[in-house]
Amino acid sequence: MADYLYSTEGVPQGFRIGQWIYRMDGRPVGRTFAEKAYRLDGSYVGAVINNMVVDRPGVSTRSIAPCEPPPAATTPPAAETRRPVGEAYPDCFERLLEPEDDAAADSPAAAPALF
Repeated sequence: MADYLYSTEGVPQGFRIGQWIYRMDGRPVGRTFAEKAYRLDGSYVGAVINNMVVDRPGVSTRSIAPCEPPPAATTPPAAETRRPVGEAYPDCFERLLEPEDDAAADSPAAAPALF
């Protein structure tokens, strides 16, 4: 059964089945590990709190090993909007949807070394 992921305003943005995170159209975009969301390339995205992917400070943002994407999932029944959850952290689900080249360019590892 799918576990929906919502924005802080209560709008469904995706779902997860097991460790895998999917867009609402069934395309895989990431995975979870220890209640943290990661892109398929292994880069950290945010913490999973109250079925939302949020930018929570003070959390280890280490990357994990990249993985091959799972097959696309069957789109679950349409999720209803839920009431907003008073979460103090900003929503960051959209980081899962960024092209890999853009995410790599924004990472500190992509910055040139200064000697």
